[in-house]
Amino acid sequence: MRHYYFIFCSVVIALFANSCAVIPTCPSSRMPLVEIQVNNTESNHDDYIGTSGFIQCRARITNFNKDFGSGLQFPGGVEVEFRNKRLSSDLIISSTNSGSSTSFFATLPGNGGWLNFFIKGSSLSVADKSSIIEMATAGATCNEVVIARKGLMVSNSPGPIPNTRPQVTIEVGSITTIDDYIAWNPVSCRMKWLNPSAPGATLNVTVQNMPSLNRLRFATGTLAAGTTATDVTSNLTLSGDGSWVSFKIAGNQNNPSAEDKDAVFEVLQGPDLLTREAVMVRIRKNANSLSTNERDRYLEALREIHQTYNFYELFKNSHSGNAAGFDVIAHRQAHVGSAFLPWHRAFMLHIERLLQSSDPSVALPYWHFDISSPNMFNADFMGANPTLVGATQAIINPSNPISTWQITGQAAGIRRKTPYGNNGIPSSVMGTGTGVATEMATFALGANYSSFKGMEGTTHNGAHNNSGNNGVSWIGGSPHIAPQDPLFYFLHGNIERLWAKWQWLNNRFDATQSSTYDLQGGHSNSPSSPPVFTVDPGNPNRITSNRTFGQYVDDSLWPWDNKTGVSQGTGTLARPTTAPLTPYPIVVGGFFPGAQPTVKTTIDFRLLNFGYDDFYPY
Repeated sequence: MRHYYFIFCSVVIALFANSCAVIPTCPSSRMPLVEIQVNNTESNHDDYIGTSGFIQCRARITNFNKDFGSGLQFPGGVEVEFRNKRLSSDLIISSTNSGSSTSFFATLPGNGGWLNFFIKGSSLSVADKSSIIEMATAGATCNEVVIARKGLMVSNSPGPIPNTRPQVTIEVGSITTIDDYIAWNPVSCRMKWLNPSAPGATLNVTVQNMPSLNRLRFATGTLAAGTTATDVTSNLTLSGDGSWVSFKIAGNQNNPSAEDKDAVFEVLQGPDLLTREAVMVRIRKNANSLSTNERDRYLEALREIHQTYNFYELFKNSHSGNAAGFDVIAHRQAHVGSAFLPWHRAFMLHIERLLQSSDPSVALPYWHFDISSPNMFNADFMGANPTLVGATQAIINPSNPISTWQITGQAAGIRRKTPYGNNGIPSSVMGTGTGVATEMATFALGANYSSFKGMEGTTHNGAHNNSGNNGVSWIGGSPHIAPQDPLFYFLHGNIERLWAKWQWLNNRFDATQSSTYDLQGGHSNSPSSPPVFTVDPGNPNRITSNRTFGQYVDDSLWPWDNKTGVSQGTGTLARPTTAPLTPYPIVVGGFFPGAQPTVKTTIDFRLLNFGYDDFYPY
């Protein structure tokens, strides 16, 4: 499997991207693409249930055949749990048409056959599509990874769509629902007419936001490169021959989602409603502005990838070191060189994909560290600053999902005592000009990458260095220590946001241009910048120049490329002896940056299906 994955999925074109999708926590295991039908129908027109009687539903694996050759992809089936989404209990879900359970376990047939189950409401939905059937993997491996979510509505009133109207079906991205999470970039969708009056008939429909919602924009035809969907409505003509008609959707600027499935669009024939479909406009947001529900979903997902998946420490041990401590060869992959920003972009996206395996509605927040963030630095979120003399543990309420945070070899808790208290502005206590750079000061570094990459030593180092030191704050400590504090990912979330925003402001998306990325070519064929690596003679851990393998635009990135010290050699080619995050997880609807990322495949963040709440890159 791993050999196939590298050979095929390193060169696969977008048409076959979902053939490479894996379970992010088990990157050698293929992702089962699951279809769920309410009322056993392909259309969403009848996805409305009550609280009095059970409704039959069904689910199946759609990618059950192997891509090449004969045989089944999942010969023993896939063990799953049917349940409500996290923090919800709207639905009673049963393997029979009785009982009061909110979940059950079953095995989806490996041959693509349907598995029947039953649901009814336990409480009324707050809005259409807000009640969600969730399916997660179960069994001994890849446990608790969400692989499908289906939105519906619990109402004791009849559904708004009579069965006598034309019925249509919609696919957002693909037939599975796990890719129904969009950002500002356009996502391909398609629609077809299921019950035509005659083979030669046509059906004219309009696609629009559900009334009172305005989270989506639409487009038809081919969009020019660097553009997105911007129409308030789209008109389509469906054929009676059952063929698909394509259109595109994207998030509406300044109106991202707050909850899963709260971006609902509908299809109308004249004034008549035919169906509704729900997605999420999932955007990375300022951590200080998250709602309570957004905050709690993130914390619970973080707890799960650390304490259930046991993945967090793999990331910690891949950042400037290994389980034994600091390692300068690991450090130079990601620091004191041109690849600082691309490497951390891949790093952040990888852990975000793991968080989304736990809860697909989660996006990685950022700490806007030149603005006060009191909502972030409190005991219900990232932890409040300790107040007792000599105390170094952040104050975290017992009800906080990360209250039991522990790193191997360390005392329980998060070691953090910052000089700025709970304000969250590392520059606010300095008064000497050495605090963290503001956003505008960071952009003023220059419009070319060769100048802007200096933000590693200014903006980035300022945020870390002014947050305490090794003795009192992990976040202010050495690079292999800082990731022990989950605040690390919020800090680097802001570094990533600043780079993405700089790219947008300066139109720096073309990776073949030195203004976008300065070290062109590869380690073995750089046109103007030959490899070099030097350190301080008095401190071999202090890098003074770094143009090594992994720093050039065509180079692959450790620790995802499976190229280690054993195979690479010494000098500027040297790599750490292991590559613990190999391979990079390709997800449904998200092929890039590929199974073996290069600097080049990380450059255009618009291809990576994330966006930010403070700018619109189109």
